[in-house]
Amino acid sequence: MQQHAIILGAGVAGLTAASTLKDQGWAVSILEASDRVGGRTFTKTVEGHLEEQGAEFVHCDHHPRVMAALHQHKIAVQALPSTDTTWYWQGVAAPADPLDPSLQSLLARIDQDLNLIDPNHWITDRNQHLDRAFRAYLEAIEPSAAIREKFLAWTGTLTGSDPSAFSALGILRDFKMFGSAKTALEAEEHRIIGGTQSLAIALAAPLTENLQRLQRAVSVRRRPSGLDVITADHRVISGDVVIVTIPFNTLHALDLPFLTDPALSQASRRGHANRSAKYWFDPTKPFESRISASPTTLAFMDVTHTSGCIIKDDKTSSQTAAEALGLLPDHLSSARAHTWTGDVNAQGAWMTVRPGQAAVIDAAWALGAIDPTFQIANADVSPVWSGWIEGALYAGHCAAQRVLGD
Repeated sequence: MQQHAIILGAGVAGLTAASTLKDQGWAVSILEASDRVGGRTFTKTVEGHLEEQGAEFVHCDHHPRVMAALHQHKIAVQALPSTDTTWYWQGVAAPADPLDPSLQSLLARIDQDLNLIDPNHWITDRNQHLDRAFRAYLEAIEPSAAIREKFLAWTGTLTGSDPSAFSALGILRDFKMFGSAKTALEAEEHRIIGGTQSLAIALAAPLTENLQRLQRAVSVRRRPSGLDVITADHRVISGDVVIVTIPFNTLHALDLPFLTDPALSQASRRGHANRSAKYWFDPTKPFESRISASPTTLAFMDVTHTSGCIIKDDKTSSQTAAEALGLLPDHLSSARAHTWTGDVNAQGAWMTVRPGQAAVIDAAWALGAIDPTFQIANADVSPVWSGWIEGALYAGHCAAQRVLGD
């Protein structure tokens, strides 16, 4: 009898897992709560140009799975146009350069701690002391407030979060993926031609018959010979394997009675630290990229230099963010945004782990290694490139390989 896998979520991780298993002869059902595929890759077309609401950038030299998937589906990338970046702090603008000599000693010190990072595990005995607020971590190793703020402005592009709210361990894991802190700051960024969501759409194309949209799973139950998924409209779907790829911040809404430890549900309900969104607006003239750490916010132009974008969290007013970046607040009066914290299917932007959450996430990822019939496998919990499209591809492929016994 053909074995049946149920995949919860039609983002990049879920589609990757489904495609891999289907290619190996499995029956696959993908349950997607929304009316579209892609998860937090979400591209809108506005007056003929693209505005990314979620994931946007890829690093060709560091994301081999993304590049392979794009090549397979004949999707191209384009490098970002060369532009200067301006750093704003306490109302003063200055050129921002990751090669700034004043940063190099701090970057070298951080690289020492990267030796403690295990790419395959979120947290270990060797690095658990790094699981504290990033701002506190920096204050302990860098005495200059100006250098700390300059560095924090750069890291805002990776975290989208207040450095007092996210874990040093989480962002050091990002640096480890790049190879060094310096490389993380200066790595060349590319955009996907046709929009980031085009990859998910291409992945979904061969899975049309397997995909059920507007089907929200509310519970997973174990049976002696498999698992049942119960949907919001009381449907029961039975399978041999369930792979959960919905975002970390939504896991608390999924009833999993066989997981007796409440830690995962509690951490999910609190949510990770990233409460940011992209606010697209129509500037009166093109501007250079801008970064600020107080508050954590950044701004850049789309590839056509038609629209501007500010990334800020939902606790920072538009006026405060604009003023911190030297932009006119009126620019944001009619900004276009998809508020991820208000999206019931996401409840937050890309993963930025809080202090204390790494152990919970590590345990969630390890579930599939212990018993492949039930797995939590998304970009959020992936130990490799967490929060990135690369991490989603890794999580989906790894989950499928665990099922197949490879």
